[in-house]
Amino acid sequence: MQVRINLGNEKKQTVNQEHNLGDIGYTQDGRWFRYCFSDGAITAGKLVQQVPNIAAHDNDLVTAAAAIGATTITVTLGATAIVKDEYKDGYLYVNDGPGEGQMFIIGAHPAVAASGSFAVPIVDEDGVRTALTATSECGLMKNPWKDVVVAPTTHTGALAGATPVDVSDNRYFWAQRGGLAALLLDGTTVIGQQVARSDAVAGAVEPADFAGTAELELVGHVALIANANTDYGLIMMALSP
Repeated sequence: MQVRINLGNEKKQTVNQEHNLGDIGYTQDGRWFRYCFSDGAITAGKLVQQVPNIAAHDNDLVTAAAAIGATTITVTLGATAIVKDEYKDGYLYVNDGPGEGQMFIIGAHPAVAASGSFAVPIVDEDGVRTALTATSECGLMKNPWKDVVVAPTTHTGALAGATPVDVSDNRYFWAQRGGLAALLLDGTTVIGQQVARSDAVAGAVEPADFAGTAELELVGHVALIANANTDYGLIMMALSP
C-alpha cells in the first residue's frame, strides 16, 4: 500500500503499529520510505538492513511434495527452532529442484522445534503454481522490514533504508529509501559521486569503489558539497521504492 506522509510525520515513531510492514510512504517533496520495525536503538542518518538470515532455515531445506493449488509447503528445519509467527509475512522460496523460482508470502504459524517439520502456510490465493516433489528444496526469509538493524560492515542482509530521526528499540518508523537524506559519511566525498554502503563504518555510506569490490550496495549520489569523513552529508538516495 502507498501512503502520503505529511511533512514531519516521516520522523514519527510509535510503539503501536499504524501501517503494514513494508508499506511505501511518500512526502510531497519526492522522498520515499518503507514502514519498518526496529531491533535496537538507532541514531538518525544511519543505514539499516533487514534482520540477518538464519543459516538453519535459509536454503536447501528438505521439502515434501506439494501439488498445484496446495496452500501449505512442508519443510524440515535445520537445528534452530522457530517461535510463533517468526516468519509471518516473510517468504518461502524454492531454491532448487522441481518448482524452483517460485516464492510465496508466509501466513500466521505456530512455533516449531529445532529440526522439526514445518507446514508453512502460504497466502497466495491460488497456492502452489508448479508442483513440488521430494527433490525440491526451499528456504525461508523473515519479513525484510521487521526487526531492522544498523547496517553492519559485513553484508548480512539487504538495505531497508536509512533513519530520518533517532529511533528507539522496538519502534515502528519510516526508513527512507529515496530522495535527499543526511547520512553518515565514511570518507571524503565530492559532488555527483556515487556512494555505497560502507565496509568499514556500520550504518555509513562511502565513495563507491567499482574496482572489483565483492560487496557493493549502491545507495545514491552526493547532492550538495564535498563533505569530510564522519560528517553527515546530503545524499540523493536511489534505493528502489
